[in-house]
Amino acid sequence: MVGLMQAGVLLGSAKALADALGIQPRSLRKKTDSERGVSCEDLRAAADALDARAAAMIQHAAKLRAEARS
Repeated sequence: MVGLMQAGVLLGSAKALADALGIQPRSLRKKTDSERGVSCEDLRAAADALDARAAAMIQHAAKLRAEARS
């Protein structure tokens, strides 16, 4: 599944995505190779992990902007 693979890229690694899904990297490869199905729960977990990473990035960007104003 391309969307799941892109989530791994955006999270920084396949291991980070596997951790977010609560599975081993080997199981993630089987999902992305279509050997195993991708559930709605998998997609929600990936989206939640992306939301958390985005929030951390937004918070850090705000900190940098505040520092630049000082």
